[in-house]
Amino acid sequence: MVFRNKEKMKKKLKLGLGSALIFTILGTGTFVQVSVVNADTEQVSMKEGTVLHAWCWSFNTIKDNMQAIKDAGYTSVQTSPINAVVAGNGGNKSLTNWYYQYQPTVYTIGNYQLGTEEEFKEMNRVADQYGIKIIVDAVLNHTTSDYNQIDQQIKSIPNWTHGNTQITNWGNRYDVTQNSLLGLYDWNTQNEYVQQYLLNFLKQAVADGADGFRYDAAKHIELPGEYGSNFWNVILNNGSEFQYGEILQDSISNEAGYGQLMSITASNYGQQIRYALKDRRVAAGNLANYQVSGVDPANLVLWVESHDTYANDDQESTWMSDEDIRLGWAMITARAKGTPLFFSRPVGGGNGTRFTGQSQIGDAGSDLYKDATVAAVNKFHNAMVGESEYIRNPNGDEQVAMIERGSKGAVIVNLVSGDKYLDSETNLADGTYTDQVSGRQFNVSNGRITGSVPSRSAVVLYDAKDDETVSASIDGYKEGNNSISAATEVTLKAKNAQTATYKIDNGQEVAFQDGDKITVGEGLEAGQSTTVTVSATGADGQTASKSYTFTMKDPNAETNIYFQNPDNWSDVYVYMYNATNTQLLGAWPGTKMTKDSSGRYTISVPALYETEGVKVLFTNNSGAQYPQNTGFDFKAEGVYSKDGLVADVPEGITRISFDNPGGWDSANLYAYYGNPVQMPLGAWPGQAMTKDAQGNFYIDLPEEYLDLNVKIIFSQPGTSNQFPASIGFDLVKSGNYNKDGLK
Repeated sequence: MVFRNKEKMKKKLKLGLGSALIFTILGTGTFVQVSVVNADTEQVSMKEGTVLHAWCWSFNTIKDNMQAIKDAGYTSVQTSPINAVVAGNGGNKSLTNWYYQYQPTVYTIGNYQLGTEEEFKEMNRVADQYGIKIIVDAVLNHTTSDYNQIDQQIKSIPNWTHGNTQITNWGNRYDVTQNSLLGLYDWNTQNEYVQQYLLNFLKQAVADGADGFRYDAAKHIELPGEYGSNFWNVILNNGSEFQYGEILQDSISNEAGYGQLMSITASNYGQQIRYALKDRRVAAGNLANYQVSGVDPANLVLWVESHDTYANDDQESTWMSDEDIRLGWAMITARAKGTPLFFSRPVGGGNGTRFTGQSQIGDAGSDLYKDATVAAVNKFHNAMVGESEYIRNPNGDEQVAMIERGSKGAVIVNLVSGDKYLDSETNLADGTYTDQVSGRQFNVSNGRITGSVPSRSAVVLYDAKDDETVSASIDGYKEGNNSISAATEVTLKAKNAQTATYKIDNGQEVAFQDGDKITVGEGLEAGQSTTVTVSATGADGQTASKSYTFTMKDPNAETNIYFQNPDNWSDVYVYMYNATNTQLLGAWPGTKMTKDSSGRYTISVPALYETEGVKVLFTNNSGAQYPQNTGFDFKAEGVYSKDGLVADVPEGITRISFDNPGGWDSANLYAYYGNPVQMPLGAWPGQAMTKDAQGNFYIDLPEEYLDLNVKIIFSQPGTSNQFPASIGFDLVKSGNYNKDGLK
């Protein structure tokens, strides 16, 4: 299995530069009118902004570079896949092993390449501080090709896979969507249990702070109505803000169908941009043509190159230099429509070399993502939201492309060596414009622009107003409530402030400078709080203020966790370790848990574990354990099954579960109490229970039933099978039952 050949093995449709245009041609240019909206960069939506593809960066690396990402003008960051994956080549983090990221073994958050779920959450928290959105690369088409590596959590889902019979006819929709990509076990995406399993993963990512998703190999998953599927109808309802599918275009890719559901990739447009860079010339009409039919260009994701074109064995875009990337990025990002995606290459990569060994999985890529030209074009893109677009070759010279946005700004790209002097028509308003990269000046008068574009470079012309907003904050903490476990040093931040002050509770205001540090929480007892208010005033009298409350956690406080024991082990042990591999409950197998009145197993541990990245494994100390490798994330009062955390139940509700006694496709719950008999779930057989991914059943009931001495009976619809046979089991809060009663 050579997963690196993924792109190569997908059928491509190579389009020449003479393709028919879908825009109105006016002379030597192309004009596109878009509706005008507020162009305040603080209000740029994810779709309208720019995305950094932080390829192979760890969660901590992204977090540590958030300021640089913000300063470079990106509005979103795309991660690599966040779920558990095959630890290929012994977990070696050479970038040559990148493709193992696309071989899921189980859909829990965190993996050896990127970091833990707690680190994912922390990255998202810091991103929120900077106004950066997070897009997760979601691999929902397939798992790994190594069946033995697939977790039992997946294998326990009935009829979960289409198998791994490989695609042979790339021109056939059925073959491409229902068979296996490169021998990777293909999800049975028509299966409702599969859909719910994958949807729960996406919802957990959103709950952890993700804002959007990129769907890998999306064209390999059938559209609604194809082959009896409603996969996308279910999956896209996950609560995220922005979603797009990887649709590598060919004769059966049906971009229009996918484009009605979500944004999609414009892979042929990226190919056309690379042709222009190689030829060092581009006609305005060809630059304007997105090469996608039947899709609003606003719903396209644009790139100069992707991780596939760069990192696959055919090295389709590896030939490009940093200079080529700058020029290509300037052309696509200056445009009015489409969401530009900047691929972060490895350190030293390009010019025909994929992996130089100067960086590895987990590290940041090269500094090109924050290059002065790249950053200037990003900021231009954000500032020009809502402005119309006109693309021209000044004076008919196809070695120069000029993308004008209304009358407010333009990006001009010189594709060849040697300066290009301009004396051209323009839509820009009269005035003098300063290039945001080089500082060169261009003059516009009576509808003509004059000036000189440097060799092999892009100039960015508009009135770039500095952000003069006054702000004050505490770095790394959210406004409002925060928890600490000891006196903590924090950093005070002030921006565009002539004066800045802080005060603690009702104390005196104290002046500070940006970057000053103070200690909060000294002398606080457990449960006590202190509030720090930071304020700033600008030279124009503009003011800003924020308040942060810090509550001291009790270092001796305890919390419980619970295990449902789905396999009916006679003994249950829990093993815990933290980020430094400290064994918190002793050496393997850890500490024995206690069975409670609901049939679950429980243990009390320090509540501080929730903030210390603790991992949890359950075992019977006789060879069985859950999970099989990296532990589940610790959650205070968390209820676990063999697949990890069980979804939280709303306040006032108790969840009752029933182990499938074998072969039941569905189950009902009948409840009764009192004399005369009351039936809160209706007459026999009561209400239908919900079947989970493991084939067992559950139902949520009001906790008030617990005070009514309710009895319950489980039954199989359409048969005489019921448990118990006569007088019902006692209803117990969070009761975990099998056919013999409470487990």
